[in-house]
Parts: sequence; C-alpha cells; structure tokens
Amino acid sequence: MVNELLGTGDGNLGVQTAAYNLPNDERITTQRGTKRVMLKNVQEAKFQKVLTPIAAQVLAPAERAALSFPWFFTHILAHELTHGLGPHQIKVQGRATTPREELKELYSPIEEAKADVVGLYALQYLLDHKKALALTTVLPAGTDAERQLYVTYLASSLRSLRFGVSEAHAQGTAVQVNYFLDHGAIITHPDGTLGVELAKMKDAVRGLAHELLMVEATGDYAAAKKLMTERAVVRPLFAHLLGTLEAIPVDIRPIFVTADKVAP
Repeated sequence: MVNELLGTGDGNLGVQTAAYNLPNDERITTQRGTKRVMLKNVQEAKFQKVLTPIAAQVLAPAERAALSFPWFFTHILAHELTHGLGPHQIKVQGRATTPREELKELYSPIEEAKADVVGLYALQYLLDHKKALALTTVLPAGTDAERQLYVTYLASSLRSLRFGVSEAHAQGTAVQVNYFLDHGAIITHPDGTLGVELAKMKDAVRGLAHELLMVEATGDYAAAKKLMTERAVVRPLFAHLLGTLEAIPVDIRPIFVTADKVAP
C-alpha cells in the first residue's frame, strides 16, 4: 500500500488507477506470481470527490449512512487479490490454453466482473468466519459491516458505470448490476433511489461468481458472448440515474504537489 507521488505517461491517462495487479502475462504469473499495489491517496480522493456525491443522489436516505471508505478500500483490495486467483491455465478439448486466449476480446470485462464478484464472495466468507479465523482486527470495524460493504459496493458500481460500456471495467460492472437487479439483490424505492436486499445479495453474489468462474474455467466463448450480450448494457433505470449525475466529476485529476515541490 502506497501513496502516489507522481503519475506520468500512460500512468496518468484517462481514468486514474486506484490499484493494480501485475503482470498480466500468465506464463510469468505461473512462474513468479503477481504483485498488488494499492494507491491509498488516489482511492481516498475518488471516494471523497466522486463516490460520496454519487451516493448522496442514488442511494436511499436510510442507506447513505452505511457508506464506508474502509470497505471501499477493502473491496478494491479483494478485487486485486482475486485477479490473481481463479483459472489461469486451462485445457480445452485436451489443448493447453488460457482463459485470455479462449475468451478473446471478452476476457477483460469477464475478468473484471469476476474480480469484483469473487472479491465480494471472499469478503463475505471472511465476515462469516472472522472469529474462527481470528480476523477481528483485520477487517474494517463496525457492527453493520455487511451492509457497509454492499452499500458501498453499490455506490461504487454507479461510479464505474460512468466510464462507459466501451471500457472493460464498466462492461463488467453492467453485468453485475443487471444480474443483481434481476435477482432482487438491488432494489428500487418509490423515490427512484437504490438499496440493497442483503439476503438476496449474498445468494446472487454466489450465483454470479460461479457463472463467471465456470466461463473462465471452461474457456467457453459462446457462454461469455451470451452473458455480455444480455447483461453488459446500460438499462433504462441506470441510464436515468447516470443522467442525474452529470454535475459530479466522472473521475479525479491529480495535482502532484509533492513532485512539483521537489522538481519544479
């Protein structure tokens, strides 16, 4: 975990990276593993300047108090960790290959959705077993941890959708929110705001995690195509909500004050 002091070139282009898990080359990750870097100050800026204003508009008033930076940070961490887990080397009809090769242009959005959803599943598992696993001082504190996790995730999903469904993260997010809406895990209120049905969310997370992992494990391009065609779209409900957020920045634009002082 670091604070970013300077970003240049592709590292300061478009949507600002909040964290990363590299390398992407499966050959190297099989031999050497992966490295995860969390950019804490970038995440804090996104939470304060983008996520919090979004939550104030799209979440039901009763849900807004559950918004939590520690859970925002922790879910991003779980997302990056689960990028490194799951199928990486597979066999299709006896042929050694990778999900990236088999799913082609659909791999990135499927993998981003998988990291989000399996990250949620992993955190729920840790919450359910935190005493047995002695994790009471590792996970964010609070008596309403589950609601904080899922409410913060929901607000962050609206943030990611604003990147546009031509972008892999937003495509993966669209798959998730549409699946959760269809399964009653995301609910709408009469005033047009959103909320979370916790019991249904847990079951939906498990179901979508299984679906995404099986697509990767089998390298099933047809199944990936069907999933993306049906769910990687911005439905009218979310299009309307996104239209109400036009006054809120889509992302942050850092000013690197420390770097400017060191090398003006």
